[in-house]
Amino acid sequence: MRSRLLPTLLAVGTAALIGASGAHAASVAYIDGGNAWLSSADGAAKYQLTSGGTPDHPWQVPSQGPDGKTVVVHSDTFDGGEHRPVLYLYGADGKLAKANVMPVYSGATIPVYPIGLDMDWKSQAVAYGYSYCGFACNTTYHGYWLTFSDQQGLYPSNPQGQSDAYFPTFYGERIVSSDSGGSIFVQPDDPSAPFVNSYEGWLHVDGLYLSRAEVSSAPANLVAVEWSRADPAGAGIVVGRHQGTVPSDVTDICDLPVSGDPSSVSFSPDGTRMTWADADGVKVAGVPNLAAGTSTCTLTSPPVIISRTGSQPSFGGADVAAILRGGRPGGGQPGADGGQGPGGGTPPAKLQLHLSGRATRKAFRAGLKLRLTVPGVGRVDASASVPAKVARAIRLGRAHASRALAGAASARGLTARTKTVVVARGSTRTTRAGTVTLRLKPTAKARRAAKRMAGVRLTIQVSQGAARATSHLRVKR
Repeated sequence: MRSRLLPTLLAVGTAALIGASGAHAASVAYIDGGNAWLSSADGAAKYQLTSGGTPDHPWQVPSQGPDGKTVVVHSDTFDGGEHRPVLYLYGADGKLAKANVMPVYSGATIPVYPIGLDMDWKSQAVAYGYSYCGFACNTTYHGYWLTFSDQQGLYPSNPQGQSDAYFPTFYGERIVSSDSGGSIFVQPDDPSAPFVNSYEGWLHVDGLYLSRAEVSSAPANLVAVEWSRADPAGAGIVVGRHQGTVPSDVTDICDLPVSGDPSSVSFSPDGTRMTWADADGVKVAGVPNLAAGTSTCTLTSPPVIISRTGSQPSFGGADVAAILRGGRPGGGQPGADGGQGPGGGTPPAKLQLHLSGRATRKAFRAGLKLRLTVPGVGRVDASASVPAKVARAIRLGRAHASRALAGAASARGLTARTKTVVVARGSTRTTRAGTVTLRLKPTAKARRAAKRMAGVRLTIQVSQGAARATSHLRVKR
């Protein structure tokens, strides 16, 4: 049987994934019924991207770029009955643009593809995980390879990539991956990335296996980490914030509210929404308001199930409504450092924070009042925290932002805010951009310790979606 590939699709160009981008759309690519689908973020508009998927040969691991292009894998049949995985590229208009037979190592006997797949933020390179058997299948090898680049020819036997690397994702053009020990690594900030062979250690938690990490665009600087453990058995996703560079500590960590074993967490190109799959299906929600300081993530909008039978979601910039109309799709949401996507865009408006009144011990006990200038509509969360050593000095004790990390013996890289303790929280909702007031209510322990807080320096964080603000003040007598 002849491969479904058309001869004209076999050529691989240097800029195979580069194309024009429009303005401000977002969608989720996912697998359902063996085929790839695109859905608007609210689930109202859906488009079936592929056909012919079966339980034995389903389409797999879609990945979508900020410009709306989508890549997805299918196992095709070639002359002689050989099955080979093929990477298909669909344009932002939902039409097939190019395809490439995925590499296979020259010594492989029974290749299994892929284990994870992701496209970089400029839609120029794809990293996909592999698993293959050596001679007589006595040994299994894992890693990832790179494709759709001038650094690789057609039908390569030894493509560029990295061994002992699992579930590759991209932070810009740099690859983030896990290893067999359950630690997260990242490529250095090198202009040659992702075609570099050096890596830096980033995240590790004793007692947890970290299988995959997803990083959002600036200015949110969010990190979502998928974890599992054997004793006691469990799995989940934690979300936190890195310090503006990768690698760096991930703080303000909370547990994403999931059902069953979650996977395939992905951020929207502008960093304001996220998607994942769990026992309930494919979900889309607003990102956490990490300023809330809660152990379970306080989401900016609640989860919406866009497919109860779907899996393997990936957020991107396709305009599903425009595809259905047959018009020119959008795409090009903000998605790179500085909030500018491949097609440009406007960075999110800033959030401004001011204290209304004096920060006395009495005022703290009653609830400090904040005056905020917010950029838009939606939930606003705020919290006040103190250093852990100060909390011990005024007999507040310790607090953990993540139950998963609190249950682990120790953490490296993921700090889970163990260096700080939240002493007050508050939230409100806005119906428009403008000025709003919010009261920070102290925790029960902090209220009892208010008389001991004279001179204590508070760190106040406020966020609405991707917009956030931080301020410091000292409690007066």
